[in-house]
Amino acid sequence: MIHVEASATLSDSIILQKMLSGDVIIHPILDNKQISGAKVDLRLDNVFYLIGRFKKPYYDPMELVNKKGAGPGTRYVEKRRVQYGEKFVLHPNDYALAPLFEFVKLPKNILGRLDGRSSLGRLGIVVHSTAGSVDPGFEGHLVIELMNTGLLPVALYPLMRVATLILTTLSTDAERPYTGKYGDIEAYEDVESKFHRDEDLSVISQMLT
Repeated sequence: MIHVEASATLSDSIILQKMLSGDVIIHPILDNKQISGAKVDLRLDNVFYLIGRFKKPYYDPMELVNKKGAGPGTRYVEKRRVQYGEKFVLHPNDYALAPLFEFVKLPKNILGRLDGRSSLGRLGIVVHSTAGSVDPGFEGHLVIELMNTGLLPVALYPLMRVATLILTTLSTDAERPYTGKYGDIEAYEDVESKFHRDEDLSVISQMLT
């Protein structure tokens, strides 16, 4: 019989203990104040991927099924790198993907939840993780979505705090921890959707032939 323990959200002191023991890796932490209450503040890095106009009439993941990479006409992001200390301006209706500065590694019994900072939300900047959660076993740089839904252009600076990570223990270790498409180091330089890698689409593709 499996022994089931109660799940719990980790406090700042427990988060720090797990980081010191190596059970949880969030690195580098530039200021101890990033860990407070029941969360860890995370920072922007200096690379932004601005979503631009698509060269085709629509995005069709089925066109990329069984292909190794995106071909001409399928790319839709513009990479922009800014120097530390300089700014990246997100204009109204702009949408960008941005890797976070810290490297994150979670064990098989901890789930993360990523939230945007309310100070940015009050300016119309929506900060969101594509899934909203960080699966047990995830290892890599988290990539957030930035959307300016307001009326004012907003300057964003590398290393500014933009999101918070909340950690919760699971009742048991996950039997199938994260082995998805976005955890490897390649994802840092290739943030476009990998929807076409879903196994479901391969099955559907066979049905269409």
